[in-house]
Amino acid sequence: MDVRWPTGGEHGRMADLTEYRDRRDADRTPEPVPAEGPLPTGNDDTFVVQEHHARRLHYDVRLERDGVLVSWAVPKGLVMEPGTVRLAVHTEDHPMDYAAFEGEIPKGEYGGGTVTIWDRGSYETRKWSRDEIDVVLHGDRVDGRYVFFRRSRGGEGRDWMVRRSGTAVPESGPVSVRVDGRRLRVTNLDKVLYPADGFSKAEVIDYYTRIAPVLLPHLAGRPVTFRRYPDGVDGGSFFEKDVSRHAPDWVRTMRLPTPGSGKGSETADFAMIDDLPSLVWAANLAAIELHVPQWTVGPRGGRRAPDLVVFDLDPGEPAGLVHCCRVAELIREVLAEDGLTGYPKTSGAKGLQLYVPVAVADAERTSRYARAVAQRLAREHPDHVLAVMAKARRAGKVLIDWSQNNPAKTTVAPYSLRARDHPTVSTPVTWQEVESCRRPADLVCTAPDVLDRVNRDGDLLAGLHDNPGRLPR
Repeated sequence: MDVRWPTGGEHGRMADLTEYRDRRDADRTPEPVPAEGPLPTGNDDTFVVQEHHARRLHYDVRLERDGVLVSWAVPKGLVMEPGTVRLAVHTEDHPMDYAAFEGEIPKGEYGGGTVTIWDRGSYETRKWSRDEIDVVLHGDRVDGRYVFFRRSRGGEGRDWMVRRSGTAVPESGPVSVRVDGRRLRVTNLDKVLYPADGFSKAEVIDYYTRIAPVLLPHLAGRPVTFRRYPDGVDGGSFFEKDVSRHAPDWVRTMRLPTPGSGKGSETADFAMIDDLPSLVWAANLAAIELHVPQWTVGPRGGRRAPDLVVFDLDPGEPAGLVHCCRVAELIREVLAEDGLTGYPKTSGAKGLQLYVPVAVADAERTSRYARAVAQRLAREHPDHVLAVMAKARRAGKVLIDWSQNNPAKTTVAPYSLRARDHPTVSTPVTWQEVESCRRPADLVCTAPDVLDRVNRDGDLLAGLHDNPGRLPR
C-alpha cells in the first residue's frame, strides 16, 4: 500500500507554499508565485530536474505530490551508476507551475542565477514515507529507480541522500575502428567518465575527434603530458609522461630530459600528438586532460626557446572567475605598454589564462618577464592581486602564477577537457567576453558548447603565433 508522506516541511505539517512565498518577492523574480488558496490537484506522477546555476551549480529534483513539487537540491545530479549514493538537500515545496519554469532569477534574490529544464517526465511511486521515498523516473536523460532517504532516520534536518538502485550495466567490449587509415582498438565505450552528466568514454572520444582540427595545431611539436582518469573524474588520476611501455609504434614519441622527476628517471618518452589517430588513442586511455609546455621540440628532439609567455590566473575563494577577468584586463594594459598582445582562454576550471606569443633567444626571459608583471600588479593592486604562492594570503585575491613559465612546467592545452563535475573545456575566449563577464557561468563552456563555438567562430587562437612580440629589456 502506498503510504502518504506529509510533504510540506520538516515537522510533519501538510504541504503548503508558505516558505516558498516567504522567500520570494513576486515583483522581482520571474518565478511563479501563486496567491494563497487551495492547492491544485494532480496525478502525483510528474517529475522535473532543473539545472540551476546559482552560487554553485546544482540540480533541483522535483516530484509532484499533493498539489506541490517536493524538492531536493542534488549538487552532482542524478546521472550515476547503480549503487551510487549522493547528497540531496531537501528544500521548500514549490508550486506546480514551477515544473515549466526556465529563466534568470535576479542576483540578490533567493536562488539567484539561471534555471533551465534539464529533464522531465513521469514517475512511479514504490514507497512514500516520512523518511524514505522510492520512485522510478522515466525521462529523456534519467530512467530508473531512485531512493531518497534521510541521513538520520526520524530526524528533522534537511540533509537527505539519494541512491541509484538497480543493476550496473556491463561495460561494452572492445571495438575495432579505423581512423585515418590506422586500425585502433577502443574499449569500454559505455563507461561513464563524468558521473554528474552521464558523459561517457565514447563521448570523450567523440569530442576529441570533432575538436581535432583546432586542437591539433596547439599540440604540434609539443610533448604532451596526459592526466588520466581510468575510473572517471570521481576516481583517482595520475599524470603520465612516459608512454614507451604501451604506445603503438605509429605514435610518434620524443625522448626528453625530465630533471627532478619524482620517479627518478632522467628521461621520458613523451607522446607527440600530431594526428587524429594519436589523439583518439590518447582519449581511449581516458587521458581526459592534455598538458603541454610553452616550448616546442625540433625533429631530433632539441628543445627550442619558449614561444609563449603564459599568465595563469588562479583565484582564492571567495574570488572567482569574474575576479580573474578583472585582473586579466590589468595585465592587458601592461602588455599594451610593452607592445605585446595577450590571448585569453579559460582554464576550464575556476581560473583564466593569458597567452602572449613571443620570440626570445634566452629561455629564462619569459619567466623573468611574467614575474615582473605579476609583482608590479601585486604592488599596484595589493587588495586584489598576489604574486607569491602563499596560501595564507590567497583568500579573496587572484594569484598571477608566473611560475608556469618554468621550462619544466606545463599548462592545460587549449580545447582540452578538464576533470570537473561536468565536461568543461579550456576555452579560448574574446576580450569582449572577458570584459562583459559578470558571473562565472558567462565563461564556463562544456564540450558541446565548445563544439558549437568552433562551428560558429572557428579557432580564436588560430593566429596565435603569426606575429610574436619582443620582450622589453
